[in-house]
Formats: sequence, structure tokens, C-alpha cells
Amino acid sequence: MKVLILTTGYPRWKDDFANIYLHRLARSLVSLNVKVHVLAPHASGLKKKEVMDGVYIHRFQYLYPDNLQTFAYFPGIPEKIRTWKGKIQLPLFFLSAAWSMLRLVQKEKIDCINAHWATPFGFLAVISKFIHKKPVIITLYGGELFPIVERKMTFLKPLTAYAIKHADTIVGISDTTCKAGVNISGRKDIEILPDGIDTETYNPKINGDEIKKKYGRFIFSSGRMVERKGFIYLIRAMPDILKQFPQIKLIISGDGPKKIALIKEVDKLNIKGKIIFPGFISQRNFSKYMKAADVFILPAVVDKNGDTEGSATILLEAMACETPVVSTKVGGIPFAIKNGIGGYMVEPKKPKQLAKKVLTLLTNKGLREKMGKIGQRYVEEKFNYQKTTQMYINKFKSLVTEKTR
Repeated sequence: MKVLILTTGYPRWKDDFANIYLHRLARSLVSLNVKVHVLAPHASGLKKKEVMDGVYIHRFQYLYPDNLQTFAYFPGIPEKIRTWKGKIQLPLFFLSAAWSMLRLVQKEKIDCINAHWATPFGFLAVISKFIHKKPVIITLYGGELFPIVERKMTFLKPLTAYAIKHADTIVGISDTTCKAGVNISGRKDIEILPDGIDTETYNPKINGDEIKKKYGRFIFSSGRMVERKGFIYLIRAMPDILKQFPQIKLIISGDGPKKIALIKEVDKLNIKGKIIFPGFISQRNFSKYMKAADVFILPAVVDKNGDTEGSATILLEAMACETPVVSTKVGGIPFAIKNGIGGYMVEPKKPKQLAKKVLTLLTNKGLREKMGKIGQRYVEEKFNYQKTTQMYINKFKSLVTEKTR
């Protein structure tokens, strides 16, 4: 069976974190004898075609010369689409993707298309069915849905609703994501199919000793430095944490447009030296940080455009390493994280609540270890990526069989 994955982002090199969850899915599909082609945007310095871990990657060029292609990748399309440069590039991006997809489906004799995000590629795949007649499954994430539900980006509603209504199958990564899809389209048969966690990469046997030796005791957070990650509220929680644990450090890895504002907040609170911004951490070292941390925190919020976290993947990765977590009750996070199962939940934008739960874990090593073990078992049972991959394969087979009858 040949499957085409359509995506607005994909790892650009071996240790790249861009949409790494998609490469893990693709790689896992390959291990189960599915031939996987991926169509993703090109960017300066990247190959147009390559094979990575058995996955055939095709990158479409939408502007010349290469260095003018800035619509995809860091910090992300949701941020870029609000800029004048992004608005100029969008139609060229869309047309190039459409042409590349149609050629690829025909040339590689694709059996089934899996579009990730309802817009733009879900809509594109559904429209193109009139030509290639191949079944389409759309995976919803939430970032393309929540702003519409919150009436912030209603101009996207007709395209998004059309894509959801006319795909052969629709899945969402959390219950909140599925509900948003139903809200926008009226379609009732949207099923939950969560991101799988790579328990070979994230597991209790990871050795984080070198990271502990470098930093001492620390709490950890990571992600794109954008409003919806809520990092500023974690920084504001640090003075209360430091009162009881003056030697503790907070590491926030990643980068993004809010980084300067976060650094200014650190200076304002006079806690410079206690907050470390190491930039991007490579894949091979990231799990070591997860394991070495006393607590992993994702202080997510709903941003001014109505966007928030569609799932709790990074929290589940921490839990898979037996690291307890603290997060917030927004988006798809409550679908995966339950109070007392591997960690705690608090209300968003509440630094005092955040500090209190982090301190609960920092002050009790036995509780941290207990929470860690409970969380690890929970992830292994509910979110093992081999199980979610098999669910995708079952969907693909069902659609292909139905089309050939």
C-alpha cells in the first residue's frame, strides 16, 4: 500500500524537531510495510528529494530563489500568515503544493492520501479528489480549528468546513479537537486518533546524568516561544519557587518571536541566572533533559487569536521518561493528562497555582517518583505509537478496500 502524507512542515534534517511527530508516524508505517511518500514545503538549503529512514520525502518549491521561501517552518505558518510577506506567499504556496501533489499521486500510483491539518492541505486534497479519485483521510490538530471556533479567523471557516465534510475519513488528535471539527462542519463521525509517543526514544532507561551534572537540579519546559505556550506565566511563577528552592533553575528550550519579551520579564523580576534559554536542543539530547528534570511544565494558554494546544504530546513524552508534569486546562491537554496520573493540572494564566503544584513535587522526592512511575505506565498503555500507527493502517486499508469494490 502506498500512502501520501501532506504536511505544511517536516523535519529538514536528521535532528530537526519540525513536525517530528509526523516523521515518527511515517517511519513507523514504513516498519509495517507501508510505502510512505511525504509532500512538504521546500526551504533554502534543503534537498528537493531524499529518503529518510525509509520515508520518501518530496519538497515543493513555491518561490525563486530559494531564500525567498519563508512561509513554512520556524516560527510557523499560523504566525507567518498574519504578516504581509506571508499573505503574498500564500497563493504561490497553495498552487505549487496542488500541482506537486497531483503529479506525485499519478507518478507514484498513490493508494490513499493523509492530509495533516484541515487547511490548507485537507481542503486541497479534498478538491483534488475530482481528478485523482483517491480516498482522503484528514488529521485535525486544533490550531486550524480553535481560532475559527473562537470567532477570530472566521474567513477560514468555509474552506475548513468543506474539507471536513468531504473527506472520506476524519480523525482528531484529542476530544477537544474533534469537538471543534464537529462545531465547524456539523460532521458527527470524527474519531479520536491521538499522536503516538515514541517509547523507544522516551523511556525510563534514558541516562540524564550528564545534564544533571551540568545544571544541578532544574525544572524544564520547551516549545516555540509564542503566546499560546504561556512561558511568561511560568517565569512569573519562579519567584515563589525560588523562595523555597533558591538553587533551582528553570530551563526553557526552543526559540520564537516571544523570546525577547521573556528575557525582559526575567530581567524585570530580577531572576537572571536562574532562567536558562539554551535554544534548540537536538533530538538525541532532548530525552536526556526530560529524564534529568525534576518536573516538566507546559503552562499553555489560549492566545489572542483563539489558538491553543491541540494535544499534550510533549507532556506525554516527559511522562514516558518517568518525569512528573504540571500543565494547564486548555485545548486538548485535559484529554491526555489527568490530575494525579503523572502530574497536575492548573488553570491557565495563574502563576501562583503553577508555582504551588511545582513546589508540591519539588518538596517530595517520593511523590515525584510515584507520579513518574504512574505516568510512565499510563503512556505505555494508552499512547504507545505502535498502537496509533496500527490504527492509521486500519483506516488506510479500510478506505482503499472500499474504493476498489
